[in-house]
Amino acid sequence: MLIMHYIAPAHFVGGFLIVIGLLTRWAALAQLPILVGALIVNFIGQMDMSNLIWASITLVVCIFFIFYGSGKHSADYYLKMQK
Repeated sequence: MLIMHYIAPAHFVGGFLIVIGLLTRWAALAQLPILVGALIVNFIGQMDMSNLIWASITLVVCIFFIFYGSGKHSADYYLKMQK
C-alpha cells in the first residue's frame, strides 16, 4: 500500500513537472525507480511487449532529461533569465 501511494503521485506530479520544464532533473530522478520496477515486473510476470517497449522508451527519455536538462522552452530557463 505504501508503494502505491508513492507511485501515483510521483507519476502525476513528476510528469507534470517534466512537461512544463520545472525541476526537470529532480522529477526525472523520481521516475527512475518506478520505471526500473516496471521493467522488472514485466520480466518476472507475464511479458507484454507493448508494456516493455513503453517502459523502456520512458526510461531512456528520463535518463536523457537527467543529463540534458529541460532546455530553452521551459519554466526553469524562463525563471533563470528573469534574474
